[in-house]
Amino acid sequence: MNTEGKKSFLIHAAYYAFIAILAILAIRFLLPPLSPFMFGFFFAWVLHKPAKAVGQKLRLHYQLPAFVLGVILYVILFVVVVIAGAQVVSALEHFVPKIPVIYANQIVPFIANAFDTLEVKMQDFDPAIVELIDRLSQELFSYLQKAISSISVMAVRLASSIITGMPSVILSIILMVVSTFFIVLDFDHIVSYVLSIMPKRIRDTFTETMSTGVDSVRKILGSYILIMGMSFVELSIGLLVLNIPYAVGLALLISIIDIMPVLGTGLVLIPWAIIAAILGLYPTAIGIAVLYVIMLVVRNIVEPKLVGKQMGLHPV
Repeated sequence: MNTEGKKSFLIHAAYYAFIAILAILAIRFLLPPLSPFMFGFFFAWVLHKPAKAVGQKLRLHYQLPAFVLGVILYVILFVVVVIAGAQVVSALEHFVPKIPVIYANQIVPFIANAFDTLEVKMQDFDPAIVELIDRLSQELFSYLQKAISSISVMAVRLASSIITGMPSVILSIILMVVSTFFIVLDFDHIVSYVLSIMPKRIRDTFTETMSTGVDSVRKILGSYILIMGMSFVELSIGLLVLNIPYAVGLALLISIIDIMPVLGTGLVLIPWAIIAAILGLYPTAIGIAVLYVIMLVVRNIVEPKLVGKQMGLHPV
């Protein structure tokens, strides 16, 4: 590499490093205060096309259906969050204090009996094996006690952080809602103004990217929201049939986990079924296992067809 090539490489490396540093600083310092407005813009973007379509169909001014759809959206979100939040809080209040009792009355006797049975069967073998089993049981009980203590400490810290952070969360929600209505009511003018102040080359690239990418993202998001809704309905029905307390809140939490990459309902339902079986709750364990199998079959059949139809691709 000659001198000019080295100089060009160093200039480009310094330029991209500078851009990367600016991006990191922006994410670190600008993202938290700007996130309510970003979410507000996202919801406005979601509402824009439906509001336009409703206005054209009913021959109404765009701003009226935009405002009404915005109110409907936030009312639905508010009701869902309040109901699910109340269910989750009630479940935590009901379950967390019982963790030490469950540990002492059910988990410890089960593990102790299992190790005692194993020691009795191993007495005819090398005494070192019996000693090893005894040591393993002691280490397991010590680990479980530390885990129970950690869960209790984490629960207290989580409750404290939620209470202290509530004012800022409420303020962010208010800013998000207000910005959504301001943006959606004047969406076209705002977008046109932002595009007009961009340099032509950046504007052309941005417009092309948005035209090719946004529609695909909208379709994918729509597909996975439908899948999440299906999972929520299946889980709610299944947990209600099994007479599980706080079924709706648990269904919402599990459906959110289900939609995340790599994770899934199995992350919750499989350990839940195993623990229920260990505790002797065999009908509950079998019911949760059956629910998981049903959801797995429905998910593998519906998801490829739904996403493929939205994206214009074959399900395979």
